[in-house]
Amino acid sequence: MHDDKGDSDISGVAMKLSDEEQRKFNYYFFEGNRFKAINETNKSFMYFAEALKIDTTCAACAYELSRFLLANENIDEAEQLMEKAVRYSPENRYYVTLLSRIYQNNDKGKDAVKIGERLLDFSEPPSIDDLYFVAQLQIENGIYDKAITNLKRIEERVGINEGLTIEIFQLYIENDDFKNAQKELEELIEKYPSNGDYRVYLGDFFLQNKDLKRAFEEYNRVLEIQPDNGKVHFSLANYYLNAEDTVSFKNELLKGFASKNVDFRDKFRRFIPFVSQLGSNENPLNEDDVVEFYDVLLKMHPYQPDLYRSYGNFLVDQGQRDEALNIFQKGIDNDASRPDLWQEYLMLLSQIGDNEELEVKSSLAITFFPEEPLFRLFHGVALFQLDELEKSAKTLEKGLAYVDDNIQLKGQFHSYLGDIYHSMGKVDKAFQHYEEALNIDENNIIVLNNYSYYLALESRDLDRAERMSAKTVELEPGNATYLDTYAWVLFKKGRFNEAKFIIERAIDNLNEPSGVIYEHYGDILYNTGDIEGAVIQWNKALEYDDHSELLEDKIKRKTYIDGE
Repeated sequence: MHDDKGDSDISGVAMKLSDEEQRKFNYYFFEGNRFKAINETNKSFMYFAEALKIDTTCAACAYELSRFLLANENIDEAEQLMEKAVRYSPENRYYVTLLSRIYQNNDKGKDAVKIGERLLDFSEPPSIDDLYFVAQLQIENGIYDKAITNLKRIEERVGINEGLTIEIFQLYIENDDFKNAQKELEELIEKYPSNGDYRVYLGDFFLQNKDLKRAFEEYNRVLEIQPDNGKVHFSLANYYLNAEDTVSFKNELLKGFASKNVDFRDKFRRFIPFVSQLGSNENPLNEDDVVEFYDVLLKMHPYQPDLYRSYGNFLVDQGQRDEALNIFQKGIDNDASRPDLWQEYLMLLSQIGDNEELEVKSSLAITFFPEEPLFRLFHGVALFQLDELEKSAKTLEKGLAYVDDNIQLKGQFHSYLGDIYHSMGKVDKAFQHYEEALNIDENNIIVLNNYSYYLALESRDLDRAERMSAKTVELEPGNATYLDTYAWVLFKKGRFNEAKFIIERAIDNLNEPSGVIYEHYGDILYNTGDIEGAVIQWNKALEYDDHSELLEDKIKRKTYIDGE
């Protein structure tokens, strides 16, 4: 939008307008402000742009246009306009501040600092806000000496306080000025001698610099002046870890977690790395230690959902699913308002296959979160497994209506609805949902398998069924179920010898016996002329539950009966 037409003066001197130009400028400028006041930003932008065409030195116009362009992420033009605003109104604090921020975001740190430092000349002494703003700019650009000077100027006026002192301390550390870093903490301790936390910081400073003796002395002084200080136990734990005293390390860590004077977030932040790195050679905690610490944290903080979720997932990872269910349940009993905790709980119930409990709990979750589609998916799947087909379809159809941009979740709904409607005998409706699922993910292997199998059962579109089934075998060549489907499609197409080869590969890859696959093998053998082999396989299929109702008739009559 930048237009410097007529703006040949780069000295920062404002234009002189004729009476007619001034009248037009005033109209556009005031209209721009009027539309800005009623939040019609596009119209406001147009009027300020027209005003700037008349008076190309209008800093306020350039500022307003720059803000609009920044909101639309047109940073380069916004920068040009703010340069104009600062040029013609160099002592406007808002303009200088915004331009320095734009420079910083545009990776022009040197320019950002140079412009920002102008703020320090706006008043004597500079305002505290300006000093802090400039110090932060200097910190972002690694100019630590100047930043420390400006923060010290603030400290001289407001006195020593924790936030400012710690910031100065950290800058000295960045500058490798350990002597002055130590001095900062000692001044803080002198100002607040009864606050043990500051001695903890000093002890940590000594510990980081490998001065274990002085670190230990500071930690013990904390316990003398403030026996209930919980933070010092975490620092002592680090001390003992450095001293390779694992027993004392665990004892101090336990005391820290059991302290009433340490915020839960602080404890949790310290604890989680031990959980995530369990089994690492560098982790001093073992599984029993982690369980003990979880139990202590739960005792101290029984209403923290994040703790229950973390503990439950830890137990799942350790293969303790029943204990994990118990933890998730306790977490939900304490706070049922966390959908992420419900999700973990329902997912575990689904994995375990406890469909009766999944149906009950997912129904309860829906009462708390009626528009959460995932909970309706769990509920619908549970009902499907319990053979409540009508209820299952109804639940999933309603859940599908709540799915917004989660394409993967939408595909799962269509996949399950296809299976359910097929079980209900509504074949065309089932196939419609399979089509929707494949439109979302053409490689959805479960849908590809089920759809191709059901097409084969109906003897419909067998060429497409073959293509889909072949894709499943290509994606998972060792899956016995997909090989069985592929063999059955070939069988339905009358390609019996090919089907025999594929079904034998399916049997080779069986992890456990399957009545339906043995029966299919028998059907295929019969149609290749091997009647004796067919009867053997049919009898084998009879030993298992998953076979067709026609199987006994096939054996009795020693003939293939087309009932599928």
